[in-house]
Amino acid sequence: MLALLAACSPAEPVASTTSSAPPPTTKAVPASDAPALGASPGSQPPTTPQPPPPQSPDKVTSACPFLGVNDVRAAMGAALDAWAEEAAPDRSWRAAIYRCDYPSRVGGRQIHQLYVAAVPGTGRFDAVLKEWSQECADAAVPVAGVTGTARTCSPTTPGKEGVVLMVAKKSHGETRLAELDLRPQRTEVYAKIAQLLLDRL
Repeated sequence: MLALLAACSPAEPVASTTSSAPPPTTKAVPASDAPALGASPGSQPPTTPQPPPPQSPDKVTSACPFLGVNDVRAAMGAALDAWAEEAAPDRSWRAAIYRCDYPSRVGGRQIHQLYVAAVPGTGRFDAVLKEWSQECADAAVPVAGVTGTARTCSPTTPGKEGVVLMVAKKSHGETRLAELDLRPQRTEVYAKIAQLLLDRL
């Protein structure tokens, strides 16, 4: 009899094992073409607008603002999952050399590096440019289609591969120089990046 009552009793409700999915999140997009900055590889782009890139500032105090991650993406026509980080300047040369690293967000591998310096005076422009170009393993090749001094060459530094893109400009009573170490690209990529750097130096 007890067995029969048990069989006729209504079934206990079964607890649901499914839960509602969290609302989808939208990845933040930088609000400008300024460098996407992060605290470490894998960090997300900022959600607040970044300062606009400099247009020939009175004083050079860093490298990253001169070339944003989005600038390089646009010039290359490729998606680069990178971020920009200002390194400590090297003060062992005749002028401070500022450096910006662009590591990959996946693994932290360096995609390219930018160096910027501002040497007081413009009278020894050619000599300073020659000294700046000592890293070239061969004769530097002028970049066509650029208003200003821009060259490419192969690096001699051990461990460095790819191409060295160099630009130089007389600005604010200084000889301003920039070097971007990057992988080999199409000729028009060098021209686009070189002109950006020259306009901003």
